[in-house]
Amino acid sequence: MKTLVWVFYFNKLYFIVVIDKVFVFIDKKHIFDFKNILMNISGKLSCLVFCIFCFPFALLAQEYTLNGVVKDGEQNALSYVNIVLIQQSDSTVVSGTSSDNAGKFAITEVKTGNYILKATFVGYRDVEKPIEVNDDINVGTILLEEVTESLEGVTVTSGKPLVEIRSDRLVLNVENTSFSAQSSFDILRNTPGILVLNDQIVVRNTQATVYINDKRVYLSGEELKSLLENYSGSNIRSVEVITTPPARYDAESGAVVNIVTSRSISVGYKGSVNGRWTEAIFPKYSLGTDHYYKNNFLDLFVGYSYNPRKEYKHDNSYFNFFDGDTPDNRWEVDFRRTTRSYAHNLHTIMDFTLNEKNSLSVTANIMHSPGKTYDNNVVTDIFDTVGNLESYFLTDSELDNDRSNLAFSLDYTYNINDKGAKMNAVSNYIYYDDRQFQLLYTDYFDPNSVPTDRNYFDFLAKQRNNIFTQQLDFYLPSEWALVETGLKYSSISSNSSVDFDGDDIPPETEDDRFKYRENIYAAYVSFNKEWENWSANIGLRGEYTDMEANSVVMGEVNTQTYFELFPTVVIEHTINENHQLGINYKRNIDRPRYGSLNPYRYYLYERQYSEGNPGLTRSIDNKIALDYVLKKKFIFSLYYQHTNNEIQGLTFQDNKNKVISEGQYNIEEGLQYSLDFTYYSYIKDWWYFYTYMSGYYMENSFPAIQSEVPVQKLNTMGYYGRAYNQFTISKDRSFTANLSLFYMSNYIQGSFTFKNRFSTDIGLTKRLWKNRIIASLNLTDIFNTQNIWLASRYQNQDNGYIARPETRTVSFSLKYNFGNYRLDDNKRDTTPDEQERLGE
Repeated sequence: MKTLVWVFYFNKLYFIVVIDKVFVFIDKKHIFDFKNILMNISGKLSCLVFCIFCFPFALLAQEYTLNGVVKDGEQNALSYVNIVLIQQSDSTVVSGTSSDNAGKFAITEVKTGNYILKATFVGYRDVEKPIEVNDDINVGTILLEEVTESLEGVTVTSGKPLVEIRSDRLVLNVENTSFSAQSSFDILRNTPGILVLNDQIVVRNTQATVYINDKRVYLSGEELKSLLENYSGSNIRSVEVITTPPARYDAESGAVVNIVTSRSISVGYKGSVNGRWTEAIFPKYSLGTDHYYKNNFLDLFVGYSYNPRKEYKHDNSYFNFFDGDTPDNRWEVDFRRTTRSYAHNLHTIMDFTLNEKNSLSVTANIMHSPGKTYDNNVVTDIFDTVGNLESYFLTDSELDNDRSNLAFSLDYTYNINDKGAKMNAVSNYIYYDDRQFQLLYTDYFDPNSVPTDRNYFDFLAKQRNNIFTQQLDFYLPSEWALVETGLKYSSISSNSSVDFDGDDIPPETEDDRFKYRENIYAAYVSFNKEWENWSANIGLRGEYTDMEANSVVMGEVNTQTYFELFPTVVIEHTINENHQLGINYKRNIDRPRYGSLNPYRYYLYERQYSEGNPGLTRSIDNKIALDYVLKKKFIFSLYYQHTNNEIQGLTFQDNKNKVISEGQYNIEEGLQYSLDFTYYSYIKDWWYFYTYMSGYYMENSFPAIQSEVPVQKLNTMGYYGRAYNQFTISKDRSFTANLSLFYMSNYIQGSFTFKNRFSTDIGLTKRLWKNRIIASLNLTDIFNTQNIWLASRYQNQDNGYIARPETRTVSFSLKYNFGNYRLDDNKRDTTPDEQERLGE
């Protein structure tokens, strides 16, 4: 008996005709299952004829999947290992991929044939494995051997490459390096492309947004620094510097610094206790403990730290006042502050694996800093135009601050299919409470130290914020492209008050009640596609904002409703193995921080204060960059950036009343041109080196509130560079050293200019008892050259200052791991985006 079978392929469907019946199948596997069934039914299939139309190769060329896992000699998973499949007959590369965080990889759509599977990773020997493909294959575990080199009788082993350049980001690998003994803040200071200026984290001369595991941290300035200083580097896998973030990131994220923490890979329990001692003017301490447990259903992490700190800061400043265009007198200010704080940090995460498709995560981050005190002592000398002392006054200021930040998150993930499609829903709630009470006493003296006057006043300021966010994201990979889309809603409510009391309340200072409300509705979509030697990531985000800021004293001062679109375009072309070109464009927004909108004042001393500005509005930034990568080691980036209504801190001197005020303002515009260069490589197997350099032109046009000409322009050309060296000086990689150098020439910050900032850091790390004990010694700013003078000179403004926090330090840290200490935990920060704007 002969059976005639016709097979048609059209629009990704297979139509099979058997005599007078039609069967429809969606893939080739089912067709061949049908063939076997048909043979059984017909008893003896003498002749089987396949007539394939439209796509005759659809059945003849079977496609299969290769998968496996990559580990090192200690059975640790290796991520980001390059896996390529090479045709055995002509050595052409057929396909490729890289291993994920668990070391796993998969290559799909592989045709029948003989191949060579090749695994490569810097610091490890290449592995090649012949493969014959005629079915789906699991190649099992591929072990990579570390490269070693003999050095004067000592075998020194290289580590994982510190710096990697990917299509949309620069990655600093921290895990198993000397960096891991430092705090997160110290790690960021040494990351290529990141600049820390006055506690602000800057990327490409623009303030960056910090994320942890792709979840935004809603703090800035001093509070962000405090968080990162108390966030242990031992749980950090890598730091990603994303200069052109895709559309799924908030539109405020002009540049993103993403801290990636370790992931869990096996069941068990581990814990650790750690301590850190830092010696500067005063000693500082940090004590903490982490505990982690994992089984097949639950990942549980609990971390607590206690950070008693005593800090000292010594600033000097000057103000040359004018009477019209004529110099009047000069004030020289000596400011000394002693700060005591006792911060408690509790961080807990519960990850539930409900089944193969569903997972749930509940997190809580609690920061409580009660009884933080500032003891300020200020001496202000007043000189005439020829330098004779006219008078002076002394100000003693005491400030008590209680601050709490409570953040809770509920994160649900649903895996839509086995091809990687998933849905993620995240709800966040943040409660922020800040209370400060300040007393100021000022005594006035003539040049002969005879008392002439005395005044006193105090104020109480309170701020409470409630923040709620809801986000829904879809991750949809397909043969055509990777599509990401989602929605987000943010609701912010802030209530503040300030009350002044005393015999000598400064003029134009009034009690106030301030209310702020903001709702943001956002939606985005992005497409990521790779073909041949090209890749593209194109996205669009839209945000509708409805906000109102209301001051009782000033009335309704700021009401805004607006809709903005934020496109992102990243296109890259790989010319060959040694040359890669890329161009990218991004538009983003910067909204004012909540503390910057609050109109109450904080007095450094009686005649100088900082205050919020409830009239602040958004700024819009546009940036375009051209990148070139040579041999995957040399990176050149040329870019232009322009910002309308940029938010910057400005200082003004009121020449008539002899008062100095500081605050945030929308400047007219800011722009910059820059050429950046990055190089990274192993000079030797035991010596890793990278350098980051930037040459730039910057220009600001800002309001000159106290001057005759209302707009002032400031510009400069400058350079900054960083060089980092890491040395592995023991056979088992347990002893490492690092040397970091940093230099910056001319730079602009607000209305201030400065130049020639330099610092040198040295670190030593030793791992003992099979990595159960980690000891680290670090010296920062060895030559005490990081703190320099800043000056603001234009029209009738002439002032400057040098801030001297404790940058030259010696610190020693010790960490003891117990339990299954090789177990990578799920420690991460899940703080939502809006919290960053809590800081000033």
